[in-house]
Amino acid sequence: MRALVITGSPHLKSSTAALAAVAGSALTALGATVRTMELGAPRGTARPADAGGSADVAFPAGHPDGTRDTGALRHTVDGQAAQLRLAVADADAVVLASPVHHAGYSGLLKTALDQLSGDAFEDKAVGLLAHGSGPRTGNVVCEQLRTVAKALGGWVVPTQVAGCPEDFTTGPDAIRTPSPELLLRCRALAGELHRCATMLGTPLKAVRERATA
Repeated sequence: MRALVITGSPHLKSSTAALAAVAGSALTALGATVRTMELGAPRGTARPADAGGSADVAFPAGHPDGTRDTGALRHTVDGQAAQLRLAVADADAVVLASPVHHAGYSGLLKTALDQLSGDAFEDKAVGLLAHGSGPRTGNVVCEQLRTVAKALGGWVVPTQVAGCPEDFTTGPDAIRTPSPELLLRCRALAGELHRCATMLGTPLKAVRERATA
């Protein structure tokens, strides 16, 4: 299974990225090939994915040089949007991860999803993650993203993960360690994504043959 994890935080080394890395590791443990896309990464950066996949792809939140050259910005956005569309098309499963911004998902993730076609998630398993200030705030964002993913044709799995600062312990080396509860939730999400992607990858003829056997 090829999984794409899209992180919609405008900040590097964000809590949302840490949450996405836990989910990515759970997918990797099930044998998935995981690629991450850090939408807030500065132009020109390429860091190894925390989840063990390929390097991330930047998607500019604004003009990389701080100028008002809108033509150059449009060229940059178009180029990154094309990379996003190709990455989504190549994936069997997509994980959307967002911080909670005023009870909604991030504008950066919204901008990226707007570059996709209306059937971009067709026949793809979709998982949802959100990180907020409290244990329940992320659920609102996950429900919003559930509607968006379904509109794009995705098969959204039941388990969603709403994380908060209490789900991580930060050691003296600044490494964030997820709680056992968070690990369990992310493993449940990964398991559902794997089963759903496997189901969607099974030819319909084989499914009908099993049903009538």
